[in-house]
Amino acid sequence: MKSIIKLLFFAACIGLIASCEKDEMIPDQNDPILKKAVKLMVQPCSSADVLTKAETDWQNISEALQNAEPGTTVQLAAGTFYLHKSVVCWDFNGILKGAGMGKTIIRTAPGMVFDRTDSPPINWKLESNDGGFMFCFPHQYNTEIRTVTVSDLAIQVDEPCTPYLRWKGEAKEMEFNSLQAINVHYVNLDNDMENPINLNVCYKNIAIMGDKDEKYNYNNFSVFYGLAAFGYSSGTFEAKNVMVENASGCIAPSAFYHENALVTVKNSHLKSCQFGVFSFLNHSWTILDNEIKDAWRPVVLLKRNAWGVSVDGPDGHSIIKNNSIQFTGDLGMGIQFVSNVEVKNNSIQGSGMYGGIACIVGNNWVIKDNDLCEVTAPTILLNNVRNSEIKNNFNQVIFGPSATEPTNIIGEGYECNE
Repeated sequence: MKSIIKLLFFAACIGLIASCEKDEMIPDQNDPILKKAVKLMVQPCSSADVLTKAETDWQNISEALQNAEPGTTVQLAAGTFYLHKSVVCWDFNGILKGAGMGKTIIRTAPGMVFDRTDSPPINWKLESNDGGFMFCFPHQYNTEIRTVTVSDLAIQVDEPCTPYLRWKGEAKEMEFNSLQAINVHYVNLDNDMENPINLNVCYKNIAIMGDKDEKYNYNNFSVFYGLAAFGYSSGTFEAKNVMVENASGCIAPSAFYHENALVTVKNSHLKSCQFGVFSFLNHSWTILDNEIKDAWRPVVLLKRNAWGVSVDGPDGHSIIKNNSIQFTGDLGMGIQFVSNVEVKNNSIQGSGMYGGIACIVGNNWVIKDNDLCEVTAPTILLNNVRNSEIKNNFNQVIFGPSATEPTNIIGEGYECNE
C-alpha cells in the first residue's frame, strides 16, 4: 500500500508545472447569488528548496482558508504540497478539496521536524493535551449551522512533530510527537454540554498514510488520529471512501450526541492501527462496508466514556453491517452502553479474550448472520445485555453473564465448513 501511495506521489509530481504563486480567486466572490460557487484555487510551489516550498505552500493554503467565506471551496490543485507547521483555521464553514486522492498530495516537509506549536489545546474532562495537528478547524460557540468538508486528497505524515504533553484522567503527563492529520472540534467540548453547536463534518475520498518507526513515541505511529472530529454537536459526521494506514487511531469521531445526530463510516479501508474506528458519546452509528485489517481493536463504540461522562436523552439506532474485520488485540468489535444495535453480515478474524463481538450494557440488540469462523471460540460476549436476539452466526459460541439472560432470544448458530 505504501509503495502505491508513493508511486502516486511521484506521478503527481512529474506532471507538475507550477510556480510559487499566491492563491488565485475565481471572480464574483462577492456576488450573493454565486457565493456558494466561489472557489479559491491554490497551486503547489515548485521550488526545489524544501524550506521555501514548505513556507510558501503553508502560506498559500492558510491564506485561502482564512479568506474563505461561508460555503466557499478552497481548491488545491494537482501536485505535491509540503507543510512544515500546523494549518489552523478558526470557525471554517466550507470545503477543502483536492484534485483527487492520487493527484493532490500534502505531506510533512522532508527532513524537517513538524512545528505543531500553533495548534490549539484539546480540553476534555477525560483528558487534556497541547494539541498536535497537521490541519485543524477549531470552532467557538455559535448558533448557526456549520459544515466542514475535506475531500479528494492524500496526506502523508512521515516526520515527527515538536513534542507536546497529554494528560489523561489522573495519569501523569505524557509526551507525544505524533500528529492528528485532520481534526475538527468545538473548543468547549464536554465543558459546556448544555450548549451544543450544530457542526457537521464530512471526510470523503481521502488517503492518510502514516509512518511506523520507534522514533514516534505513541505506539510507534507518526499519526495519532487520521481523521478526527469532536463535536458536542447536534450535527452529523461522515467518513466515506477513505483509506488510513499506520495510525494509533484511524477514524475518531466523538460527541455528535443530540437527537438525530449520526456518525457514519462506510466504504473505507483501515490498516495497521491500534483502533480502526474509536468513537464515544454519540447518539447513533452506521458502520457499513468497511475493511479493517491488522488492528488491535478494530471497532470501539461507547455511549459514555471511562471517566463517567455520558450522553443523556433517547437511545438512537445503530447499524454495524457488511464489514470485514481482522483484529490482533483482545476483541474485534466492542460496543458498550449502547441500545438498539444491529450487528449483521460481518466477517471477523482474530483471537482475543473478549471474542469477536463484545456487547456490554445495552438493550434490544440483533446479532445475526456474522461469520466468526476465524475467531477463536468463545466468540460473542454478552454482559448486562437484555431483550436481544442472537442467532444464525457461524461459530456462534456465546459467553458472559448475559448468556443465560431470560429476556434474550438465543437461536442456533451455524457450523463452519472445514
